[in-house]
Amino acid sequence: MRSLLSQRSRNLFVSTFDDRPGKLFEGLQHCRSTIFVAQAAKSDGASAIFTTGYQRWPTEARGHLFPQMEYARLLGAPIYQGHFPKYSNSAEESLFRKVKAIGSQALGLSAVRGSSRHFVFYQEATQYWVKATVGLPYYAKNGVVGAPSHGRYLYVRDEATAHTACAIMNSSLFYAYFIAYGDCFHLSDGLASSFPVTPELLRAPALIELNKRLMRDLQANAVETSIRTRDGDTIAYAEFYASRSKPIIDEIDRVLAKHYGFTDEELDFIINYDIKYRMGREVKFAASE
Repeated sequence: MRSLLSQRSRNLFVSTFDDRPGKLFEGLQHCRSTIFVAQAAKSDGASAIFTTGYQRWPTEARGHLFPQMEYARLLGAPIYQGHFPKYSNSAEESLFRKVKAIGSQALGLSAVRGSSRHFVFYQEATQYWVKATVGLPYYAKNGVVGAPSHGRYLYVRDEATAHTACAIMNSSLFYAYFIAYGDCFHLSDGLASSFPVTPELLRAPALIELNKRLMRDLQANAVETSIRTRDGDTIAYAEFYASRSKPIIDEIDRVLAKHYGFTDEELDFIINYDIKYRMGREVKFAASE
């Protein structure tokens, strides 16, 4: 369908919408929407594609949503051929062209086959923060400590790589990538492992030290919580508040911005990405999710 729209349209406008907190269609749950507006092409040829970012708005602002939308024109190939990324403006389009150009390998190429004692653990469910840790966060079912449910693993060869990969995955740059190319709810293995990096970035001492600080900070701000499931099990887990560690995450993004050659405007866009909803209220992530 994307290929057909691209081939048959002279101008194609792609708008994408969340269903939280406001909805396009009241009464429909988990109904994220995409609207295509196309101007038919009179002959075969390259089309001009324009996209919006992932629209989020409070219910009371629904009447002003469409007049305020901004479009970004795709000037180069997206990271994934044939995709319509959810780019908010020209700065985001430009910075991801740089990520694609500089990133000579995928993050997943740092992984090892099978299991390893060095790994990044991350939750599949993702809303306002990517949820990644080196090693397992605290989780216990009926008093037995183990691995949280619904978790994914990136096994790597050494501790240093685990920290650099974890730093990248916790960055606002990676979160913007997840929103632009993912379904905005599930962080799949394929999407996580395909993020463009370089061998030098995966050995960067600054990222190693920043991620160690981030892990300590997340733990220092964590709250041990317990719940009772419908099946009668008692689940205890560490509830992390990623927004409280935003200053460290910003430092990680500054290292990434220098590596990929971002302008000050592009770095500012990343640091403030979707900040109203990421920082507007206390946002947590828990190993039980």
